Amino acid sequence: MTMYLIIQETTFKNVDSLFNVINFTNDIDKANDMLQGYNLINKDSNVFYTLVKYEAPIQKESEAQ
Repeated sequence: MTMYLIIQETTFKNVDSLFNVINFTNDIDKANDMLQGYNLINKDSNVFYTLVKYEAPIQKESEAQ
């Protein structure tokens, strides 16, 4: 299963960045639209949005013995 995550990164001067998953979808077109929307409304120069493709690991079924 493929999922697209919208990640919000907040940067600080003296501390590591903070990362949050703020939204997700299974549709790449919707994900791109959401990312564009978040970038359009963002007024904070310390906040950045990124789209990440996440694929759940495939679990191997154990063999019957």
